[in-house]
Amino acid sequence: MKKWQIVVLVIAVAVLAAGIGAYAATNYGTQSDPLVAMSYLEKVLGPKMEQQLDEQIAEAAEQYKSQYGAEAGGFSVVQLPSGGTLSVGEGCEIVLRSGACAASGALVDVTSGSELASGGALTANHLYVGSGSGVTASANSTLLVRGAYSVS
Repeated sequence: MKKWQIVVLVIAVAVLAAGIGAYAATNYGTQSDPLVAMSYLEKVLGPKMEQQLDEQIAEAAEQYKSQYGAEAGGFSVVQLPSGGTLSVGEGCEIVLRSGACAASGALVDVTSGSELASGGALTANHLYVGSGSGVTASANSTLLVRGAYSVS
């Protein structure tokens, strides 16, 4: 008889557990008992996510400006000291405004429609297009540059 009572007790516990599980599964997140309070979403989580998103957008915009700013917009003014080197990427545009510079690699002189060989002097106010080469200043110089470049 005792064995029969244990079996009935186990079955009753199993049915009770199944009923509680079914009730919990069908009644989660109701209007009266939400999973997450709306006030938490509006006052804590929402502003935090907006702040993180704003920071990521600002960081991406700054990175874009630093990488493509001169390419997308106008020319950047570059002061090149005597002996300084301006290394340019392919398609980078250079205009010598003042000073004296020599090409350190071939440059295309768009203004005159010719090629400036390595070591040739740049002419003031001529537009040059770089092909992965650069410019070396023999005097303090001011250049206008559009595209990817680095100064050393």
